[in-house]
This record gives sequence, C-alpha cells and structure tokens, in this order.
Amino acid sequence: MSRPWSLRGRLVRRVVLGASLSWLVGVGLAALVIAHEMSELMDETLKGWAQLTIDLHRRTDNVDAMARSAGMIRIIEDGRELSGAPWPPLTEDGGHDVPGWRVYRQSALGGDLAVEVGQSDEWRRDELLESVAWLFVLMLPVLLAALVAVRGAVASALQPATRFAQALRGRSAKDLSPLKEDHLPLELAPIPQALNVYLDDIRARVETERQFATNAAHELRTPVAAASGQAQLIAAGLSDEAAAERLSGALNRMGHLIDRLLHLSRAEAGVAGHGPSDLVRVVRMVIADLGTPVLFDDGEMEMLSVPVDPDALALILRNLLRNAADHGHGTPRMILSPGPVLTVSNTVPPGASFHHGMFDKSAGSKGAGLGLAIVTRVAQAQGIAVDYAIVDGTASVTVRFPPGPEIPAA
Repeated sequence: MSRPWSLRGRLVRRVVLGASLSWLVGVGLAALVIAHEMSELMDETLKGWAQLTIDLHRRTDNVDAMARSAGMIRIIEDGRELSGAPWPPLTEDGGHDVPGWRVYRQSALGGDLAVEVGQSDEWRRDELLESVAWLFVLMLPVLLAALVAVRGAVASALQPATRFAQALRGRSAKDLSPLKEDHLPLELAPIPQALNVYLDDIRARVETERQFATNAAHELRTPVAAASGQAQLIAAGLSDEAAAERLSGALNRMGHLIDRLLHLSRAEAGVAGHGPSDLVRVVRMVIADLGTPVLFDDGEMEMLSVPVDPDALALILRNLLRNAADHGHGTPRMILSPGPVLTVSNTVPPGASFHHGMFDKSAGSKGAGLGLAIVTRVAQAQGIAVDYAIVDGTASVTVRFPPGPEIPAA
C-alpha cells in the first residue's frame, strides 16, 4: 500500500529545491565574476605599486629600507639587487605567476632600474574567500525570504483545491447534486466535470432502480393478492371447482413475472463474454425450449458465427419470440440472412405498437412489459443493433449482429 502524500508539501519541496539550486548557481557565478574582477584589480594594484616604487626610489633613499622591511618588493639597479624577495628574480616585465606568488615586474625607461612587486597566493585567496563569504551572507536572507514566499504562494494557489476537497469531505452520501466548478484552476476543472458525469450516471441509475422497485412491487401485488385470496377460499372450504385453476394461473403469472425480472437483472448486470456462438444452433435450442410453434428459415445455413455470448443471444431471442407470440396473431416467423441478420415477425392487430419502457405495456396485455426492455439492455451490452417496424399489419424486429470469426466444427 502506497504511503499518503501531500500535494502542497511536494510542490513546496520541489519549488524550494529548484530555488535553492538556482540561488547556489547564481552565487557560484557571482563568485566567479568577483574572482575575475578582483584578480584584475589586484594586478592593477601591483602595477601601480611597482610604478610608485620606481618614482619613490629616485626621489628618496627610504624606499630601499621600506622594501626590505616589507619583503614583497625587489629592487634591482644596474644589475645589483638592492632588496630581496621570496620569489626567484624575473627577466621580463609584466605579470607572472610563480609558485606561491603573483608578481608584477616593471622597468624604468632607462633600463637601469627594475622593480618586482608580489602578492602571495594565500593572501589573494583569503581576500577572495572573504568577499565571497560576505556575498553569501548578504544573499542568504534573500533565499530565506524567497522560501517563505514560495511556501505562502503554494498554499495560496492550492486554496481552491483545498476548499473543493473539504466540500467533498463534508458532502452527504445521499447528495447527488452536481458539484460547482467555479473558482477552480483550469488544471483541476476536469475533476468536478468528471465527477458530475459520474453523479449523473449514479442519479439516473438510482432513479431507474427506484422506479423498477416500485413497478415490480405493483406488478407482483396483483398475482400475489389473487393467489392469496384463492388460497384462503380453498382453506376455508368456500371455493368452487375453478378455484384451484385460478390459483394455479395466479402463481403462473407470478412465476412468469419473476422470471422476467431475473432476466432483466441479468441484462442490467451485463451478460459476460462476447462469444463467439453459433446463431443457427442457439435459435433452434431457444425454439425447442419455448415449446411454441415458430417458422424458422435458416437460409440453408448449417452454421453462422456471431461474436455474441450464447446466454445473451438466447436471452434476446427468447424475449423476442415470447413478445411475438403474446402480442401477435398466428405463428411467429424467423428469417436468417447473411450479414448476419435475423428478422422476427408476426401479424398484429390494428393500432398495435412497440413498448420499449420497463413495465410499459399495452392495454389488456397479460405480460409484464419487460420483454423489449430486456432486449434493449442486452443488445447494447453486446454491440447488437435492433430495428423495430410495423408495416401492413406485420410487426418485425430486425437484429443485426456484428460479423464474427468462424466457429470450428464440433
């Protein structure tokens, strides 16, 4: 199980890390610039120091004593070294790097006098480190202020998401009203939109189940009441000879309704699998199971594969045939043609129509009004197209199956 994590904490850490790295890179680049500029400044200082030493040597003799006491100035006059220095003598004018020292050599115009002025690398390094340290100290409050600002900015930017999460947490499980999408950034707007689609679906399903339960209870109340009344009459000895038949009829209607409700439950749950199945074989099995006359024209096909679950296919065919037999006249007819396409037809009385809603049935119908609803649910789950038509007193239902792979012979 993954550990819970905070979006605000992750954003703060990453932004702080990025800001800190940027700050370090900036300080590093500033240190490099400072080192370069200080090196040039120190070289200019050495050059000015050397020129000043030459001018002072020609005007006074005290500069020799000063040079000897300083220990960082070498004065050479007429090839003779007047004061020594800790680095080896140089022969060319200009700046030089010698072990442990940065030395600048300057010769007078006549060439009889030369001065070498040096600065130790340790001293120059200490000066550079001191400057960089002060830069770091002066820039550190800027970094700390930036970190505090980042934390506050992230917390402020996430306030809409936090309020949205709190609203969801305090929402009742029975509250299926749409969520408000205002005051949310564009990146979070898809979340309430998706949740609203989900809530709409749940709300529709809850309403469907409520209506289903209400209608099912209403439909079951009549046969249950009839069966209960006949049973009470039989138990009291007040029944006539037809009471047992009426009781059996009520129980049969109740059993038929329960059977249809179970079929609808399977259709709502979605029949698993997508086949393939042999359409010809399933049609013949359904006809034999119903036990009612059906004219089946198989188009001289011994086998026809469709990518449909066999149980789902049988559920569709059984309900179409029952609907044709219960609401039509004569013998239902089934015609199979390539496509694959299966047409179920039967003659119907004038004014007949298809009723697709649950418990939606015509006046005087003895059925439950669930057959076509079951067909619609299962067909949608299996990707089957179903067309309904009534022409010249003949009602026909055309079932168009998607083409499927060949079924190997048994």
